[in-house]
This record gives sequence, structure tokens and C-alpha cells, in this order.
Amino acid sequence: MKRGNYSVFHVRYLVTKTVAYFPLQCAQNSTPVMNAVVESLQRAGYSMRPNSRDADIAVIWSVLWAGRMAGNREIYYHYRSSSRPVICIEVGTLFRNTTWKIAINHVNALGYYGHQHNLDWDRPRKLGLQLATSAQNHGRILVAGQHKQSLQLEGIDQESWYVQKIQEFAKGRQVVVRPHPRCALDRSRFPKDVVWQTPTKIVNSYDSFDIDWNYDAVINYNSGPGIQAVIQGVPVIVDSSSLAHAVEDRERWLTEICHTEYTVEEIRQGTWVKRTGLEH
Repeated sequence: MKRGNYSVFHVRYLVTKTVAYFPLQCAQNSTPVMNAVVESLQRAGYSMRPNSRDADIAVIWSVLWAGRMAGNREIYYHYRSSSRPVICIEVGTLFRNTTWKIAINHVNALGYYGHQHNLDWDRPRKLGLQLATSAQNHGRILVAGQHKQSLQLEGIDQESWYVQKIQEFAKGRQVVVRPHPRCALDRSRFPKDVVWQTPTKIVNSYDSFDIDWNYDAVINYNSGPGIQAVIQGVPVIVDSSSLAHAVEDRERWLTEICHTEYTVEEIRQGTWVKRTGLEH
């Protein structure tokens, strides 16, 4: 399904009736968000089936196949193998653990959000977001790693991709490599002169990590740092599967991105259900 193909998606899935969800395969902080998703779907007329393989649609918490969510990989492919949609809930990029990403079938640009039509142009202001402008000529670029067990990197040799981009774009700049906080990179595969950065957890946060944006560019395959870099005014080098790819109009892009994530209350109200065309 192509991005933005709202009418096809809406017609195809309007007749669905049942939704499977898997409450034991969620992160520890998931309860209010998953409850809001379930409530919004019930209000939209769906029958919820816990731990079912036979529903019309599945809801999973995260496409990171690790820890409590490891079993979601089997659920995801079970439903996708028969072309049934999978609603993917993921921690938000805009305001981590405050806004939550909800998409159909994927959580990058390969997923469907309904975020390119019927836009609320005031939504960035409502969320407290605005575009920044970054000073250039810092003389360094950042490589921001991702978790290898995520669907976003399945079939991808992350290290090879980063090294290739370093060779293409470093051009004498210092390269700072920042692995995902819970997933190391193979240091032996990188140039010897790169600087390694260890993410620092923000005190009193659930799982947020500090990062600065004083770089000439950010290299990131298709996860949150690419999106945040664009907001901060830093040029990005990303894959075409990234929501930060091919940003031509930053103002419009930011408005669209603000329609990919929701607060818990917005989820409960069913804002995402209407936007993705799942409303009966």
C-alpha cells in the first residue's frame, strides 16, 4: 500500500469487525496507552479479542522484537502473511513517553498514518513544537544507531550502511558514532579515527537519553534521531524508508509528522482511528 492512499485503505478495511491484542507482550509503561487504544476501537464498533490469531486486525506494542515484545514478531508475520493489517504502537519521537506513534503495518515511512490529508495546520503549536535553525560549520557529523532487533532494520546490515555514508559524506569532518542505548555496534567495522559517544540517560525519565544537535549532519537509517534532527534544523542522511527522507517543505513536513503521534487522551478519543480510516 502506498503512502497517502487513504481511499483504498478506507474502503478495504471498513468491513473489519474484530481486533486481536496481546496485553502480555507490551512494555511495562504500556498499560494506559494500550487501554486507550482498546477503548477507542471498542467505541468505533470493533470486538476486541485478547491473544487471538483469528481476528481481522492485530494490535501489537512495538516492532522491537526484544524482551517482553519478542513474541510480537510471530504475531506480526502471522497476520501480514494473510494480508491482514497490524496496528503498531511505538513510543513517540516528538515527546518520548508523552506522545505515541500509531501506524498501520510499520512505524517508519512504510507504514500508513493518514498524516498527509485533512491537516490541522495549528497542531505543531498545540503540541508545543516549532522548527529550529542550527548553526553550521561544527566540523563534525553524527551517526545515530538503531536497535538491530527492530523490524525497521530487518534485512539491513546497519554497520555497512553507516560506513558507506561516512565515506560519502564525512569529507574531512570528525565522525561521532552514537550507538542505540541498548544495542551496541561492531566497532571493528568503523574507521579507526571515529569518536564513540555513550548515550546518557536523563535523570528521572523512564528511558530518555540526552543528545545534542551541534553537528553539520546526522546519519540515521530510519528512526527517531532523523526526525529530531530535521526539527532542530540539522541536515540528515537517511534511507528512503525514513519519515525524515526528502523533506522539501519543513513547515508542511512538521505538520504532517505531528499527525503521526498522539497523546493518551487523543488516542482514547479515537483521533487516530478516524485518521487511519478504521472508523466504521
